[in-house]
Amino acid sequence: MEKNIQINLESISKNAKEIFHRLRWKGHIYCPQCGSIRIATDKQSHRCKDCDFRFSDTSNTVFHSTKLPLSKWLYAIYLFCTQSRGISSYNLSRLISVSQPTAWRMLHLIRTSIVHDLKLDGTVILDEVYLGADWGKKPSYQKFKKAKEFGFDIPPKPQDHLTNIKYRKDIKSMMMKSASYDKTQVLGISSYNNRSLILVPLNNHTPSSAIITQLNHQLRGHLPSIFQQYLPNAQHIVTDEAPIYKFFDGRHSVNNHGKSEYKSEDGFTTNRIEGVFSHLKRMIRGVYQHFSKSYITQYLNEFAWRWTHFDDKLENKIESLFGFLV
Repeated sequence: MEKNIQINLESISKNAKEIFHRLRWKGHIYCPQCGSIRIATDKQSHRCKDCDFRFSDTSNTVFHSTKLPLSKWLYAIYLFCTQSRGISSYNLSRLISVSQPTAWRMLHLIRTSIVHDLKLDGTVILDEVYLGADWGKKPSYQKFKKAKEFGFDIPPKPQDHLTNIKYRKDIKSMMMKSASYDKTQVLGISSYNNRSLILVPLNNHTPSSAIITQLNHQLRGHLPSIFQQYLPNAQHIVTDEAPIYKFFDGRHSVNNHGKSEYKSEDGFTTNRIEGVFSHLKRMIRGVYQHFSKSYITQYLNEFAWRWTHFDDKLENKIESLFGFLV
């Protein structure tokens, strides 16, 4: 694998300007300012014959005035598209010989540029997943500290705390609520028959608002606007038994997971979206380990783009990603 990557990187390095020119203009140079196709070209730049605007291949793109060579940017785009689960800033920094903060900024700029504005129709699957810190691995003092930050009053420890059942139940309930507030609730929307995917973070909230608003209530309040934005023509939804989806007026198939029912009476399952969440968690743990709540939207857009374009050819993936950056 590394040998193949090295061969491709050498090819990109030799022809970086030509590759960039082809990806930017696709054979038709036009003026970024007025859109005219009457262009005069010299070795370094282009000039519009209509508005006299002078521009280069990188003008009006995220690559304009960059201090990095175009070959390194093309390396990053190539690696971003070839790794099925993504690439971390540490691996990218080693492969293209830049510092880790520079590699992180490059990847962040690529993720931020991705526009994933699908609108699904027909039959869709909906489900939720919670992403965030693994509370099972946190030491006790960190759990209590987080609980205080979320506004919980920690009950005083009685002398018989080791055998006091009520105290232990109260502590366990408080920790479970704190763990849910420390995570971000993500709504997954998948087409039933293909790989089209939308991931929407719902409660990217502060601790104070988390105490005021329960997560399910917040999801119930978001759903109508989400349907209007992403599912204007949805005719049939497939979900689990959660009551928050009962507002839907169209055809609704339910998998009652609480009763170990994994196929609805009319034969529909939620297996596709469950598989999506499984791959999403493996991407987070295996590649990135952790990311801040401030950037969760960008990481979800990256995963949704990867999942939707998984079967596309490499050339189409690169052109699609490059189109967001220019």
